[in-house]
Amino acid sequence: MLNWGWAAFIGVALVVTGGLYIRLRWRRSPQAYRAMIGLAACYFVAGSVAGAWILHVTAADQTVRRVVPSSAAASSATRVAPTLNRNYTGPSLPIPPLHYDPARAVLPDAKLTPGDTFPGVSAADVCTSGWAGEHRHVTEAMRDRVYAEYGRVRGPSCCEVDHLVPLELGGSNDLKNLWPQPDDPRPGDAEKDQLENELHHLVCAGKLSLADAQKCIASNWVECWEKYVVPEYGPRWATANRHGW
Repeated sequence: MLNWGWAAFIGVALVVTGGLYIRLRWRRSPQAYRAMIGLAACYFVAGSVAGAWILHVTAADQTVRRVVPSSAAASSATRVAPTLNRNYTGPSLPIPPLHYDPARAVLPDAKLTPGDTFPGVSAADVCTSGWAGEHRHVTEAMRDRVYAEYGRVRGPSCCEVDHLVPLELGGSNDLKNLWPQPDDPRPGDAEKDQLENELHHLVCAGKLSLADAQKCIASNWVECWEKYVVPEYGPRWATANRHGW
């Protein structure tokens, strides 16, 4: 795998080579020289962004491991993604990922995080503006305990402590509803956020019961994501991003 040392060496070599070429063009034509400077700057910026992104994806693929294997998620490797197309344009994916592989997605430990909800919560409650924010209460001590229970090292490159059943669907702040979710491998925390928003929308639109939404995301959020979010992207997206499923 390409590491940062080789990436830096190749980058310097390309810059030196490009500089020599531009110098040669300058001697032949000053106008061409100025045009080449602008073009080289554009390529340099574009190449830097693309290279950093690819290195991030490949590095994450080697370092992130499953927390708990799931036969339910593994079985999804043989399924074909749904192909309904409603032209979804959500803000959660500013840069499209290279591949989604639900068979490798991280699921919480069902013994540690079975999911939990506020008693007596209703669809009217969760659909009231500001309800989720008013009920959010997770302390740093609670986050530390969640990391300790899962044997994870807390850090910016690890995870975020997530509500399995989100507050916007009536999920509680109890430790039974908290787990450290990584953003890689994909689908990860960004995709689960999309699922939470979609389920909340369906519940508040009267198209899905709150109990069914809670059960769907708590039992296997990856399969729930495949059912309710993947169809939003359409068949072309599913074909381009299908990897192992």
